[in-house]
Amino acid sequence: MLLQHYIKIAFRNLLKYKVQSIISIVGLAIGLICFTYGWNWYRYETSYDGFYPQASNIYRVYGIDKQTGKKVEQLPLILARKLKKDFPEVKETTQIYSKFGSTFHYGKTRLEDPDEEFIDEQYFHFFPRPVICGKKDDILKTLDEIAVTRSFAVKYFKTPEEALGKTLRNGYREHITIVSVLEDAPKNSMMQTDVYELDKFDHERENRITEEMQWKQQSTIIYLMLEPTTNIQAFEKKINAYISEHDYNRSLRLKLARLTEVRHTFGSELTFNLSYIRTFTITGLLLLLCVFFNFTNLLLNRIYLRNKEMKLRNAIGADKKNMIFQLLLELTLLVWISFLLACCLLEITAEGFSRIFETTLQQDVLLSHLCIITGISWLLLTGICLPLFLRFVRTPSLLVSGGIAPTRKSTFRKTSMTLQLGICIFFLMSTFIMSRQISFMKHKDLGFKKDGLIQLAMTFNDREGISREISTLAILKGFTQAGIFSITHEPQTQNEVEWDGKSLDFAPNFQVLQVGSNFPEVFDIPIVKGRFVDEADMISGHNPRFPCTKAVINEEAARIMNVGDPIGKKISVWDYSTYSDGTRGRAEMEIVGVIKDFQSASLRNPILPQVIVIDGSKWTSYAYYARTEPGKEKAAIKAIRNVFKKHAKQGDPSTCEVQSINQILDQLSTSENASLQLFTLLAMFCTLISIFGLYSISSSNMEQRRKEIAVRKVMGASARTIVEMFFREYLAIVLIANLLALPLAWLFMQNWLQQYAYRSSVQPWMYIAIILFTTIIIICTVLYQTIRAARTNPAETIKSE
Repeated sequence: MLLQHYIKIAFRNLLKYKVQSIISIVGLAIGLICFTYGWNWYRYETSYDGFYPQASNIYRVYGIDKQTGKKVEQLPLILARKLKKDFPEVKETTQIYSKFGSTFHYGKTRLEDPDEEFIDEQYFHFFPRPVICGKKDDILKTLDEIAVTRSFAVKYFKTPEEALGKTLRNGYREHITIVSVLEDAPKNSMMQTDVYELDKFDHERENRITEEMQWKQQSTIIYLMLEPTTNIQAFEKKINAYISEHDYNRSLRLKLARLTEVRHTFGSELTFNLSYIRTFTITGLLLLLCVFFNFTNLLLNRIYLRNKEMKLRNAIGADKKNMIFQLLLELTLLVWISFLLACCLLEITAEGFSRIFETTLQQDVLLSHLCIITGISWLLLTGICLPLFLRFVRTPSLLVSGGIAPTRKSTFRKTSMTLQLGICIFFLMSTFIMSRQISFMKHKDLGFKKDGLIQLAMTFNDREGISREISTLAILKGFTQAGIFSITHEPQTQNEVEWDGKSLDFAPNFQVLQVGSNFPEVFDIPIVKGRFVDEADMISGHNPRFPCTKAVINEEAARIMNVGDPIGKKISVWDYSTYSDGTRGRAEMEIVGVIKDFQSASLRNPILPQVIVIDGSKWTSYAYYARTEPGKEKAAIKAIRNVFKKHAKQGDPSTCEVQSINQILDQLSTSENASLQLFTLLAMFCTLISIFGLYSISSSNMEQRRKEIAVRKVMGASARTIVEMFFREYLAIVLIANLLALPLAWLFMQNWLQQYAYRSSVQPWMYIAIILFTTIIIICTVLYQTIRAARTNPAETIKSE
């Protein structure tokens, strides 16, 4: 009965101070759910492939180019052999070999090109998969066997059992038999492949070339299974010293990535990288802290407003323990209601969050995380408030300092309000800098005319028929092939470009583009010097991969080459072929022109040096670009899609990849736009919480200090003097909060800006603007209460006391 009585009193007090109660509950609920989403997302993204039995001991080896700092995913196959042979820390290795996608057929039926992985015999010991039917041990032993996933089997053979034993053919073998059907990989796995097949090509090449040449063949992804006691940092130093000592590869520094870190180590093309997810989680935590400070301030404020009630309880002999229990119960009730509201919000927003941020949320895991975070929050709030409750009930007058007052009792409230406002300023400044950077990116001159430009990928079989018909569409002003060139976060480059006078230890990354002769006209890029390449520069039989004897470079390449006038100079590149002895094929060309620099990748990358040649496959290229009038992109895309549908054949994808360049650029900046929206929402929410909290606290502060104000007025203080006194107190909080938050926001955003090659600068006027903005907000929030308190008749105040 006593507990029921306490609960009834707690509910009555919540209803009595309903505005402050609503602010506390809603604020805490939103803070809890934001941090829960961030923490759950971060845990999920850093657990990729962590479900494999030996995941904690599996590492991927990759390289860092010593000159460019670029990550090198594929390494020489011989490296895996050496590591296993010469290092006792390595228990076993497995390799994923070069991908050579091919078309599969079952009888006369053509299957879509599946995602095919070439592996070795150890692969399924590292990454075991549940077997639905077929071989369970030593799944792949011979070159005429393949393992497929459930989704592949169901798609083409209706059931896994019907798929087992079927004989297919692809571009490499006439007869390959499905010997095992595996369960599909979970969504949080990097191993999303339809077909697994043993490698043949890299093994054959390894046997026929010298060891020196083997070190130059970087075409293998290497995973190591290490002893559990291995010190990773020491092992990295050891293998790099080994490579250096034997002079195996001077250009690379080897690194290890834990299996669960692989996704984001090489996730440059992910919409939301780990840096963004980590930022989301940290901002969620900051928001929760802001809510904590506001919650505590409002709770203490309500206790002060109940000062007479507590005096009466004390006078009639109420036990102080019971009073403490009552206050803790009210705190617990607030947290519990906030938790219930957070659960409702979680149910409403989970699907939208998963869709917007392209992640998978498990409701049961999400709810368990929310319970844990709520429990920890309750413990923290109890730990903060309990000493204040004890101080309150032990004070003879049962009086707690309220609001901003020049007394020692107001120290906690001043500190918490300063920190709360500081978090608000942090979000405001971060949002300001972020919005300027995104605006800078949207308006930066890319070196080509992006409006009206459309990119399409030839993923259908009838490439020639489709490309020829698209080129005749009346709505298009231009149409050109572009090899495999597309605008991405991580452009394809090579550092095997040679020219006369180049230093032996100088190996910059070049982008080699194979395009059509009208590429400058379609992209609207001017020629700075000389001319552009055309079909007349191609010689039949010269080099099937690079049939062009002439080339064009961009201004950045001319700067890097540093050869004065580059026109007429010779330049050679790797032509992407490798001979039977392991040597790489070369294509030598004469430079006939210099084209203006243009941004061929996202703005996370600088303008790259480029070598541009003619694409010999005019009507059978992979990537094409079309030019239409700005504003007519949708109509042009619709016309292009109709051509794809007209030429669609069995085995073609269900959709065609056609997008405007503006759409592609928007996709590449999805994380930036999402970051801006996130910080804008958090800044608005923190600002609103701070305003409502400050308004409530300042109201009670004026009420608490009305006797002090009356005495000051009796002693001759004017209303203006009293207003100035309060303004000075609030302005001090604003200035201290800005001094704390602005440097932290600058450091945080400087780190965020480092991912961009081109970035906006942080100007002094931006700091001034934030200080003025926060000052105006705070002054406007407390202005009414301050003026009203200053104009109160002191006689009435003293009489009421």
